[in-house]
Amino acid sequence: MAPLVAGLALLVLLVFIGRGYIRATPKNLAKRFRFAGGVALGLATLALLVAGRLAFAMLTAGGAWFLLLGSVPPWMSIPGIGTGQGRGPGTSGPPRTTSMSRAEALKVLGLEAGASEADIRAAHRRLIQQTHPDKGGTSYLAAKINEAKDILLKG
Repeated sequence: MAPLVAGLALLVLLVFIGRGYIRATPKNLAKRFRFAGGVALGLATLALLVAGRLAFAMLTAGGAWFLLLGSVPPWMSIPGIGTGQGRGPGTSGPPRTTSMSRAEALKVLGLEAGASEADIRAAHRRLIQQTHPDKGGTSYLAAKINEAKDILLKG
């Protein structure tokens, strides 16, 4: 009976929200689908709680949290993983005090000793375009590439 009630509630919710789906832009449509998925997982969480399935309810609650709020739920994060500082998800720690050596910077940019400023800038530009977070790379790699460029241009 509970799945039927949850399904009916989801259907009613989607009908009320769904009126704007026809003329929505792709970005707006993606936001609406995330919201609808989060609501659906929230309802599934309630149904699992009523059924006494706490472990599954925690998983679906985590999925709902992620879809609705866009961050990892606190009970699913492991301190120290992903941040490098152990302060929780989404926080950026202070810059590292230890910097890479000139040899490491050359290796990161794929250059040899004696590279000119133009070579350094060209290698940096090529790599940052491939590894930038906006292009599917990680912020860690982009930071390393930027640090390598800074070290080589200063020295």
